[in-house]
Amino acid sequence: MTNTELPGVDVRQLHDIARGYVKTALLRTAFDLRLFDPLGDGPLTAAALAELTDTHPRGMRILLDALAAIGLLRAEGDTYALPAGGESLLVSTGSQFFGGAVRLGASDWEWDAQKHLIDAVRHGGTVAETHALTPQFDYWEEFATNTSWFNNGAADLMADQLVPWAKDRETVDVLDIACSHGSYGFTFAQREPRATITGLDWPNVLEITQRHAERLGLADRFRTISGDMFKTPLGGPYDIVMLTNVLHHFSEAEAVELLKHAATAVKPGGRIAVVGHTTDAQDTPHTNPLPYMFSVIMLVQTHSGETHSVDTYKRMLTEAGFANPTDHSAEKAMHRLFLAERP
Repeated sequence: MTNTELPGVDVRQLHDIARGYVKTALLRTAFDLRLFDPLGDGPLTAAALAELTDTHPRGMRILLDALAAIGLLRAEGDTYALPAGGESLLVSTGSQFFGGAVRLGASDWEWDAQKHLIDAVRHGGTVAETHALTPQFDYWEEFATNTSWFNNGAADLMADQLVPWAKDRETVDVLDIACSHGSYGFTFAQREPRATITGLDWPNVLEITQRHAERLGLADRFRTISGDMFKTPLGGPYDIVMLTNVLHHFSEAEAVELLKHAATAVKPGGRIAVVGHTTDAQDTPHTNPLPYMFSVIMLVQTHSGETHSVDTYKRMLTEAGFANPTDHSAEKAMHRLFLAERP
């Protein structure tokens, strides 16, 4: 597609972008009120929903009409109903409930960080005193608590690749660096009963990871290391080291430094598994906007992070001493998986 074939810009589009925060506020408010839950049992009127949520009838009516206007409800006469897919995504008991994602992506901290985008553009990185790389930042407690939605199939993709490989190993010891919620290591452990998982993160985050391990019945196979992932001794060596959704917080050079530290903990013949947002060689901001928008988040929250390309990930792995890097994707996985060997 040439530049002359790209869509143009019009006033309606600019209005929609300028007031995009209203849509975010609508979604956040609806989840905070657990508004979609009673609609899981069928359509309801504004008056009924106002009573159930202890809100004003006028306020509820305006909220419901606005949610219908952006496609998150269906207005049917004087009642409102969930749209297709709403039972799974909008109701708190749904299999893909999105409420946790909104608590993070539309958190006060992230909103406030974006207010300083112009300063980050001028500076080339975050200007905030407290940011994504601040030791023991309490945002990562929220992240670990509310990210059951987050792997978007990538944890299953990783297990699909690693479980068959691990079946012939004498041991299956795993280190999950910056483990957070622990979903990647725990998903693997649920499918490989010999696996032991060691999670590295800040101590305030590991308290939450430990609770997840207990909930999944994996506490007896889960150990912890607390500290800075660049400096803390990693123990091991391990058959598998996982580094998931981490490297986009850093420049290429910093990411290579972290990968070299991780390499010291991988057994010869072992694997490293890396997950992250990526761009492909054929991608442009128009054809695949998500990774480019994600770089904006990294710009305001980190000193040098951004979305890295597939080729960059493979180059980083090779420079860190790993061999035969491969990349893997799946329809249900938002992120790409990279696997490489320790020679």
